[in-house]
Amino acid sequence: MSSAADPSAPPPPALEASEYSWLVGFEGDWRDTWWNRDFLELIARRLRLGEVRAAVDVGCGVGHWGRILLPVLHGEATLVGVDREPSFVARAAAEAEARGIAARTSYREGLAEALPLPDASVDLATCQTVLMHVADPLRVLREMRRVLRPGGVLLAVEPNNFAEKATALVTAPGLTRAERLALLELDAICQDGKRALGQGDCSVGERLPGLLREAGLGDLHVVQSDKCAALIPPYETPAERAELRQMLAWIDGGAWLGAGGTRDQTHAWYLAGGGDPAQFERLWAIAMQEARAWKEAALARTLCGAHGVTFYLVSGRKPA
Repeated sequence: MSSAADPSAPPPPALEASEYSWLVGFEGDWRDTWWNRDFLELIARRLRLGEVRAAVDVGCGVGHWGRILLPVLHGEATLVGVDREPSFVARAAAEAEARGIAARTSYREGLAEALPLPDASVDLATCQTVLMHVADPLRVLREMRRVLRPGGVLLAVEPNNFAEKATALVTAPGLTRAERLALLELDAICQDGKRALGQGDCSVGERLPGLLREAGLGDLHVVQSDKCAALIPPYETPAERAELRQMLAWIDGGAWLGAGGTRDQTHAWYLAGGGDPAQFERLWAIAMQEARAWKEAALARTLCGAHGVTFYLVSGRKPA
């Protein structure tokens, strides 16, 4: 987004918390399966996160990312989670209490665009799958930079969902080549539409280095996650079971598999992205065909394969 955006303008309306929670997988432990612990330990060594004593998790949801990151920070580090949804803040605090980390964590309501923290108050400002949902990611990054102490680290973790959709289609059952390409076209149009409506960019990952640079961060580092989502019958690992639960929840809820949109949402994005209204029903029918075939194969334990979890981890430091 342009750096000329009005910093006083309110962010666009968000989805209702209950609807958003279902769509983005805040329920359960699915998000906990996104990371290998030894990979995060490697990233922590590279970025010297063991020196971090105060951190903020921006757009924390129900606390998954902050809880995963806390063990690689300094042993006495504290973490504040900030989210606009009161129900998420309450659940994050309850989870922290249940896991015995309440003394080191706190959660509060607030906007990513206007964090309820003083200037230069934390050593680490981080977010996971947040910038993909905001109209102006640069505005959020500048706000994260504001609360960083000189020399502090900003770590943003965001995906390329278009690339992930493409890899998932390789093993998608019951589709012709033309149908696979049609679903990629639908995805591309919907991503354009979501951006046009000011609801975010689901493939913001590639843009992160330029955005961090524009936000005034230096010493930039860019890596990708080493994790893949695999389903190998009979699906015995916790990660496989969590993946199945999330995908089946989307399918049973009438959402396009892995795309995070119900029919009405997808239709709105499609039209805003310049899609041909006369073609939408045909494309949606293919999406539902994909979902039904996926569910049938999963329940029959014949679905087997993997797809990339395309996360970029992009970091920079606030100049000292």
